Amino acid sequence: MTNIGVFDSGLGGLTVLQKLIKTNKANYYYFGDSLRAPYGNRDKDELIKFAEEIVDFLQDFDIDYYIIACNTLSVLASKHLSEKYKKKFYPITDAGIEAGKSFDGDYLVLGTKATINSHYYKNNIRNNSKVYEVAGIKLVDYIEDGMIHGYELDKALGEYLEIANKQKIENIILACTHYPIITDAIKKNLTYKANIIDPADYLKLDLPENEDSSVNIFMSKIDPSTEKIIKNLIDCDYNLEEKEL
Repeated sequence: MTNIGVFDSGLGGLTVLQKLIKTNKANYYYFGDSLRAPYGNRDKDELIKFAEEIVDFLQDFDIDYYIIACNTLSVLASKHLSEKYKKKFYPITDAGIEAGKSFDGDYLVLGTKATINSHYYKNNIRNNSKVYEVAGIKLVDYIEDGMIHGYELDKALGEYLEIANKQKIENIILACTHYPIITDAIKKNLTYKANIIDPADYLKLDLPENEDSSVNIFMSKIDPSTEKIIKNLIDCDYNLEEKEL
């Protein structure tokens, strides 16, 4: 049986896990670091340390492949992790770039401060499109706190989507795995119809055939809003455990 480790700064990577479960049978071991979220405002050395701690924990489950569901860790730590652990790591940003090859028109990349500052998407989407970048600085905090709709979220999204509404940007890449959780709120705050792209839809794994699946979710912090979001996202049996690193 194939064992897959999936990790993220918190709840966001569950949007990736949700889609993996439906397309690939395997034993899944997910770690979400909600206690230390958001990651997007931290420095590279600290984030690499966090990533190592998570991988060290997941190694106990004899992981065959790792999915870096966090865009921030994908752009800052994927090379380091691959070299240190000698395992296959799939960064979600690779799927995002693949998505960026698929559509006509310009792009807005909506991500964390670290992802946007890396200009990873802007530097790698090469199809003669104009690529705009916006850091949704408050969004991860809101989502981790269970605020997935309401006035404060709408106010922040109105600011972050201002350039999209002004320029009528055709494609919006959700360059943070937390953001698909608020897709409805994003659509609500657009004044036009845009193509909203979730990179997880373009994550392709080359895995052997497996007959069954299991889902094990570890979170560094669990509260009622966390449990509610997990229940809404993961529509199969799963084990949930709080585990502080």
